[in-house]
Amino acid sequence: MQLRSFIFLGLCAALGVSSPAFAGVPANMAAQPSAETTSAINVAVKSDASQLKLLKKKKNPTPDDLAQIKKIEAKIVADKEAAKAKALEARKLAMREAAKAKADAERQAFLAKKGKSAPATEVADAKPAKKQAAKTIEPIEPIAPIQSAEPLPAEAMNVALTGNNGELRSEVIGQKKPSGGGLFAGLFGGTSSGSSISYLPETRALDQALAKREAKKQFKVKPEFVPQDVEFTGYDAGTIVIDTSARRLYLVESSSTARRYAIAVGREGLQFKGTVAVGDKQEWPRWIPTLDMQKREPKHYGQYK
Repeated sequence: MQLRSFIFLGLCAALGVSSPAFAGVPANMAAQPSAETTSAINVAVKSDASQLKLLKKKKNPTPDDLAQIKKIEAKIVADKEAAKAKALEARKLAMREAAKAKADAERQAFLAKKGKSAPATEVADAKPAKKQAAKTIEPIEPIAPIQSAEPLPAEAMNVALTGNNGELRSEVIGQKKPSGGGLFAGLFGGTSSGSSISYLPETRALDQALAKREAKKQFKVKPEFVPQDVEFTGYDAGTIVIDTSARRLYLVESSSTARRYAIAVGREGLQFKGTVAVGDKQEWPRWIPTLDMQKREPKHYGQYK
């Protein structure tokens, strides 16, 4: 009888304890995810720097903590590099816009000045013919920059400010042109009666910029260095002959005449000797040292690789 009483009391106690516990489980399970979600949101809001600071404060970091530290440090470095690149690109864009605006302003000023000087030119042309006939013929002067009545675009003026970093060609490579002064006449001086090259706007802009710089220099070319026509025989028209010892270049124009230019040559014993064919003609070409020059003096010429 006593045994039955103990068994009955045990069953009552078990039922009384398990009922509230079973009833309370759904409420706890429903509340627990919200607490975890709130904690996750708080961690996500923290910046990389604050997370890194908290992880480094740990006295005994776990391998996962060390891996997380490396990951956050790499991310911070990448973000800094991206911000630096973005700032540099913005600076370049601002410089381009400023150069373009400056070139446009100079072009507008040039056109305005040209428009004002037009009436004066007409008055000068209307002078009597006697006064014009009284003018004396001036000695041969180096060629003036190529002028054009067409306004130069802003892109061409921008090339004059930044320099020529490309290849400027006004004719197809390999196209044969009539023999005459040609490109050398445009570069060194003189007229080009045998050629009808239409120079690019970039070339005309570079010529104008060079003329402005040269006009400020107090320097005059000696008469013997001025381009001039001389008697020259033994070569076909269109041939370029270079005399390194005399520092002269001859552009053969006919069987008996040539256009002579003064040139500068390299160190004695290092000049090129022989005959080569001109494979490409460019306006305002860039000069790149040969491989031999780069190997011989890498400090001076190695940068042109």
